[in-house]
Amino acid sequence: MSAAVTLALLFFLSVALKEQVEGCSCAPGHPQQLFCMSDIVMQAEVTGEKIIHSDENIPGMGKIQYEIQVIEVFKGFDRINEIQHVYTNEMSSMCGIRLSRGQYLLSGSITPEGFFVSMCDYLELWNKLSLMQKENLKYRYQTGCTCMISTCIEKPCQPSTKNECILTDWSSLWPFEDGESVQESACIRHSDGSCGWYEGTGTPSENDTVDVSEV
Repeated sequence: MSAAVTLALLFFLSVALKEQVEGCSCAPGHPQQLFCMSDIVMQAEVTGEKIIHSDENIPGMGKIQYEIQVIEVFKGFDRINEIQHVYTNEMSSMCGIRLSRGQYLLSGSITPEGFFVSMCDYLELWNKLSLMQKENLKYRYQTGCTCMISTCIEKPCQPSTKNECILTDWSSLWPFEDGESVQESACIRHSDGSCGWYEGTGTPSENDTVDVSEV
């Protein structure tokens, strides 16, 4: 194993250990992976918040209820009517996240207690997303949810199956790295059933994609 790879692995483990000590551990993921794992992805405006304590004798063990106004839905159209509020854990050590008033990209999971978001989900201030990222949300990520995105640390890297997209610039997935090219790419399924990175503009053509309902 090369020295560069060894240093990369040590860096990865040191950050992961730090997160585990603080209580919340999130593995880095490409935005499309976070999109596909979410029950609902939407653009919404946060208009208010309220802290709900589950046990007043244990400070910080409650949840935050955010009042939102849904602007646009990218995933979970059939479940959006279930959403009245957005919830997160009050404590950051339990992956809770604090949102200010403003427009966000929100993604998360439907639970018996409601729609929950966390530090591990795809969350971003809407005005910080590039035009390409917004187009990926509208036109591309969903078409590639049957594809697999894998990370390769040591080159050369080759897909193990035809429905796999390989990430070689894995370090750019960390929040403090720029990684613009990785963050703006999308893994889509082609008409021949294979998957590949798409970095064009607009909606992929019929030759680029296949109807995911047929897969």
